[in-house]
Formats: sequence, structure tokens, C-alpha cells
Amino acid sequence: MNTNQRRLEKYELQERLAHGSITEVWKALDSQSKRYVAVKLLNTDLRVDPDFLKRFAREVPLVAALQHPNIVKIHDFQIARPSESNSPFAYIVMDYIEGPTLADYIGSTSHIRRFPAPDDIVHLFTYIGMAVDYAHRHEMIHRDLKPANILLDKRNTIHNPIGEPILTDFGLAQLLGNSGNTPSSTRIGNALYTSPEQAMGSPGNECSDIYSLGVILYEICTGSLPFKGNTMQAILQQHIKAMPPSPALLNPGIRPALTMVILRCLAKDPAARFPNCASLTAAVAQAFNLPVPTHLDLTPYSLDPANEPTYFKPLHSEVPHTSSYEEPIGAT
Repeated sequence: MNTNQRRLEKYELQERLAHGSITEVWKALDSQSKRYVAVKLLNTDLRVDPDFLKRFAREVPLVAALQHPNIVKIHDFQIARPSESNSPFAYIVMDYIEGPTLADYIGSTSHIRRFPAPDDIVHLFTYIGMAVDYAHRHEMIHRDLKPANILLDKRNTIHNPIGEPILTDFGLAQLLGNSGNTPSSTRIGNALYTSPEQAMGSPGNECSDIYSLGVILYEICTGSLPFKGNTMQAILQQHIKAMPPSPALLNPGIRPALTMVILRCLAKDPAARFPNCASLTAAVAQAFNLPVPTHLDLTPYSLDPANEPTYFKPLHSEVPHTSSYEEPIGAT
């Protein structure tokens, strides 16, 4: 698309908010409704991925059908066929959310050892978890949960002063993934937050989203990621085989109850993780010695030693070749 024209059908592109190798996000004005929207351009090469248009027509309506206050609402999705020599491209129009990403928030708090209050963490995971569980009930897996895909709506601070979390890019990893089942496919999401099974080439399932949320919880509570490396391959190998450093080693304020919750999320065996986000959220609240949010409508997860994570057992599969203050956390 020639963005110098700053117009796409009825949408006037005003400000580029983010861009990557495949996608761009623009703040735009809908000239008919006179409201601001976010327009995501998908700059895929149809010569490399000829099945993209079929996946777009199949997957995007399923995402657009999701109706949850913590999932960004999709208003329009089209294939644009410019009259000039440019190739066809797809775009998705969604609500414009004013505010930072969770990645921005973590960068200004946990990364500089200013850890969020337990109440804020519980509220954050309550509403993120409710959105993910809702999507899972509608057979939609995110597959690329990471802080950059969670917006904090600064216009809505009723439940949390940092802003209501709004999830974006549901199903985008599946949509942009090519037909190959390899770690170079975008289906593995961001290597830093991807699950062991995705690292081995699986498209992932509900348990994979739980793992990614566990990585986010680890990062919020410690200020660091469980696995790092100079290459994507090195990071993926760690997700498959390595034991993450105990969260308490990175933040001594973390108590054993919270450590157990985090490490259960990061279990190598998907079946050993929490069965859903509601049970994860209940466990986080209990680890902080806070009331379990009543609208989760479940019994608090029992922090029994029998539920210790099984992450100590490494998977012996190789990645297919392709390419400042510290406040107590989890006090009981």
C-alpha cells in the first residue's frame, strides 16, 4: 500500500502507531462515523504464501465474532486491491485504544525493580484471564500472548489504575503462519513467550496460552524473563529443555506460594499447567493472600505440594532447524 496517500477506502490514516516486518498499525479516522479506529495492515507476500487469502477469509470472521470487553473489537476487514501495480493486501479495522501496552508498563515498573502492587497484579490477570477463557470457550486460541499484545486503556481505570487490559491480535499468529510446521513460522509467536510445544513446531492450544501468561507473570514479579539468548534458536531450546531460574532468586520478596504458581504455569508438560485462566487467577490471588475475585465463580486453587510443577523433567526433542525498591510479593 502507498501510505503516502494516507487514505484507505473510508479510513484516513493519520499516525503510524507501530510497525514490523509484516504488519503496520495506524491510528485512522473513519470518515463516515467520525470516530478514531486502529487499522492493521498485513503486508504479506502472496507469492510466498498463496494460501493467505483463504486463511484470512476463514480466520478473521471468527475473531471478529468474539464479543468481550477485554478483547479489542473488530469492525471491518477487507482485501484491498489497489489500482496501481501494488499487490493485494489485507487490513483489519478495530477499536482505537488510547494508552500504553503492558510491555511499556512492565518496562517502567518491574524492569527497574519497582514491582506492581499485588492488588494490581491480581486485577490485571483477572481481566486478561477472563478474556482468554472466553476466547477458549469459543475455540479461539491466541498463540502469541505477550505484553506487547495487551493494551492498557487509560480511559478506563474503574477496575485498575493502570488501565483496563485489552487483548489484541487474537489468531494473528495462525493467520500469518505459513503452511510449514516449523519454528520460523509466525505461529510460534514471540520466542521469548512461546510454549515448549510451539517451540517444537506444534501450532499450540489452550495450554500454550497458559504458558505464555506464566512467562508474563514471571516477568512482572521478577523484572526478568525466564529464558534469554542471543538467537531465537537458543531461546527455543531453553523453553524445551531448561529449568527457569527460581523467581525468588531474582526477587527475594517472592514467597514460595507464588513461586509454585509461576512454575506450574511454566511446566513443560501442558497437562501439568493450570486447566484454565480462572484457576490461574485464583491461585495468584491466594498466593498473595488476597480474596479470589468473586466473578471467577470457582473454588480457590489449593496450593498443595502434590501440585508441584513438572518442569524439572526436560523434553528431549530438538528444535527443527530453520532459521528501585523491592516489596514483598506473594506474602502469606
